Amino acid sequence: MKNKIILLFIFILTSSICYSQKISDKYFENVIEITDKNVVTNRSDFLFDVAIPVDSKTPIVFVSAKVSQKLLSGIYPELTRIIVISPNWNYYDENSKQKLPEGVICAEPMASSVIYEFKRQNGKVLKDSLVLMGSFPEMKIVSPPKIKANQTLIYFTEGFGSRCCPKDLQWENSPKREEFVANFERENKTKIGNTYVEYRGKEGESNYYYTLNNLSNELKLRFILERNFYRIINRHLKDIIKYPRIFTPIVLEVNSNIKKI
Repeated sequence: MKNKIILLFIFILTSSICYSQKISDKYFENVIEITDKNVVTNRSDFLFDVAIPVDSKTPIVFVSAKVSQKLLSGIYPELTRIIVISPNWNYYDENSKQKLPEGVICAEPMASSVIYEFKRQNGKVLKDSLVLMGSFPEMKIVSPPKIKANQTLIYFTEGFGSRCCPKDLQWENSPKREEFVANFERENKTKIGNTYVEYRGKEGESNYYYTLNNLSNELKLRFILERNFYRIINRHLKDIIKYPRIFTPIVLEVNSNIKKI
């Protein structure tokens, strides 16, 4: 009898650990909602101001804000698996373009939603999706995870390789990091906020983490876009094609290897 109880306990424990929500589920728990209040855009790129820790168990995000569905696969790229629920904006947009006969009153389109599952493996994004016509899944909305005392929110990260052997060209790319920050602060009459550095090697290898905590979300997005552009090596020699993106912050654990500068 004792052995049966032990086996039953192991089965229940294992089942609870292995259970993971699927896009075919009708009810989703612990859903983090991204509303219009969490989003800024320049009509091309978007910035979300909600972070999801990497150790979160298969996060489920409901993006209720109107964001292009084709960009959703890029959110929270540090997560290996994420479920994203979105209004079916493609359906709504197509419905609004339909021309009706004169005198016919257009009724509201039926509710429709799309549930995506994104998996990241070896630099590739694997996508599965399910369209619901006439409904949304039932969801239990919760607050985003709280940032711990030893953590901070990072909106932009840039890395530098070796100063030699071979030399990372970013070290000589103009404007240099410090110069770019100074120019941005002067032009926008503000300070960007806390910045951290993590040294990764003996030849200058390092990562810089920007909280941008003194900037509005609009200025955060501007900083990210401008810094990404100026990090392009020999950009004056290239035909640069820009693709819209959604930028999302990360949660950084500040340890003894990471210093505020």
